[in-house]
Amino acid sequence: MLVPLFFFASVFGFPLLRRQMIHRHQMERLEREGRPGAPLALSAGAVPDDAPALALRLPEPHRLYALALLCRLEDAPQAAQGRTLFVLRQARDTYLPETLRAYLHLTPAGRAQLAAQGHSPEALLGEQLALINGAVTEALAHDHAAADRLLTQGRFLLDRAQRPAELTAASEMGGAR
Repeated sequence: MLVPLFFFASVFGFPLLRRQMIHRHQMERLEREGRPGAPLALSAGAVPDDAPALALRLPEPHRLYALALLCRLEDAPQAAQGRTLFVLRQARDTYLPETLRAYLHLTPAGRAQLAAQGHSPEALLGEQLALINGAVTEALAHDHAAADRLLTQGRFLLDRAQRPAELTAASEMGGAR
């Protein structure tokens, strides 16, 4: 019983743990350089955000979920279509930091108000992270620019590879006359 459980945990848990460790290392390196919360590749040219630092202050399992979402945003293709790139930047620079700030700055009175309305702050945070993740998933699923470029390149190469064969056949036919 433990062997399949260990195998499952190692296959699915290790990539998340690895990404979290890489991200934490990057944050520590940036802080040592005097640039706390400096934006990474996706938000180049954007206003610096502190989503990674905020995510590290979350309770588990939301911390892992937010860090995995940040890693997913960092791993997203940089040559995405306009709408996809817009959604990815908004998720990284606005939606995620604002959601994390709203949760982390929740006061005891705010928690009591949410409890009186029948809401759990942790459940609301989980729902909001899932909504952001869903938007990122949908944006990436509809970004076909890379596939289109690959198909176009394949057609170009196919055209180039067939032309010399046609020219060779035509020259042999012309030389035989």
